[in-house]
Amino acid sequence: MREMTGIITVVQEGRFRLVADDGRSTLFVLSPSARLEPQDLTGLQQAERRVTVRYRDDRGRIAGLAHDIVPPRSGPTRSQAAA
Repeated sequence: MREMTGIITVVQEGRFRLVADDGRSTLFVLSPSARLEPQDLTGLQQAERRVTVRYRDDRGRIAGLAHDIVPPRSGPTRSQAAA
């Protein structure tokens, strides 16, 4: 399973875009087996808190399949980093 850490910037139902710490922007779809529900994504986006997404690349899809979203080991929110 792969991991990417960054800020969730866009949420639509079970889909979301993560801007990684290195600036890459990646689209994900929340897996039905994920511990989070689609409605939880909006709160993560609004908090602008860094998260780590554990995902699999799904052949034939333009988005990664996100199996888990957890707080990173350390790091500030976007607004704290900008200060």
